[in-house]
Amino acid sequence: MRILSVLLSALIFSILASAVEADQTYTVKKGDSLYKIAKKFKIDQGKLQEANNLDSIKLKPGARLTIPSRDTAEKKPVPRHEGTESVKAEKANTAPAVSGTMASDPLSAAQETPYHTIRKGDTLGSIARKYSISVNNLKELNNFTRTPILKPGRQLLVKRTGPKTYTVKKGDNIWKLAKKFNLSAEELQDLNELESENLKPGQKLILEEWAGQHDVRNYPILSAARLSEDIKTLAESPEVDSIGVQDRLILFARKMLNIPYRFGGSTFMGIDCSGYVQKVFGFLDVSLPRTAREQFHIGEPVSKEELSIGDLVFFRTYASFPSHVGIYLGNNLFIHASSKSRKVSIDSLNTPYYIKRFIGAKRLFQDELDRQLDLKEKG
Repeated sequence: MRILSVLLSALIFSILASAVEADQTYTVKKGDSLYKIAKKFKIDQGKLQEANNLDSIKLKPGARLTIPSRDTAEKKPVPRHEGTESVKAEKANTAPAVSGTMASDPLSAAQETPYHTIRKGDTLGSIARKYSISVNNLKELNNFTRTPILKPGRQLLVKRTGPKTYTVKKGDNIWKLAKKFNLSAEELQDLNELESENLKPGQKLILEEWAGQHDVRNYPILSAARLSEDIKTLAESPEVDSIGVQDRLILFARKMLNIPYRFGGSTFMGIDCSGYVQKVFGFLDVSLPRTAREQFHIGEPVSKEELSIGDLVFFRTYASFPSHVGIYLGNNLFIHASSKSRKVSIDSLNTPYYIKRFIGAKRLFQDELDRQLDLKEKG
């Protein structure tokens, strides 16, 4: 009876584990984009696209997408034993050519270079088959809107080496392109760090986030787990409780210096401007809305000449509404998650870029400042 009970428990656990680890499905809604869906399920956009064999980032409402579990997305090929026939055959087929001769396998050539040099008689179909990609994918890689005339000697891109891009044409604007590639204008501007909505023919735009864009290893910071632990320890420290609210705020704000910038991010692995401000104030148990636009509507307005440490400073960058926010440090300096420097950094309000875009400031600690003034007057 005990053995039966153990077996039954193991079976239930196995079923539950399978259910947890199984891939999910998601029905695309109007306004959805790969970027938004990947962000919602906290997975890489490229892995989402790969899991659904999508040649394009365009999505149709009603389409069903497979959302790979993290285990599936991160799964690596199981190594095979050296002695098996399949491995021997694979080695025979992929062995390097001897004495400097070129490998005859076209796939080997495809792996060596991302380009194909057009030869007489080539067609988009024959090139696509040679490199195991679809014709639509080949067109997209080379920004073809129609079937081109293939001139011998011309090179075609057959393998992506970075993020998907688009070359701006005459008549294009940010809104039209955002709609075309199923993004919001805000996402498209932030991905490309555009200071205005103006586009120039020939300009290249990035259409997706990619691994190299936000590589945490590029920044000399603590690991996310270590930083989280350090800040938690700091927050629980009796010494920190004994200092003023403004000093505590700046202590936490500076502790997060150099965290990588990531549009829509809110973690120590990557964070955007409003997510950064929200998290810093959260350490003082002050709850703030998520976006700069919403944060602009709380607190007491304060003029630039009367700024005090801890005030929020707001800017119009890629939109007509408040789209960037930082925390004032004093001496005309503010700390923020910067899309320009790609990390949390300190900049001057006197920089021409920020002078031009500054739209106002808000104070959340007016009571604290009033208390300090009272103490000074009594002293």
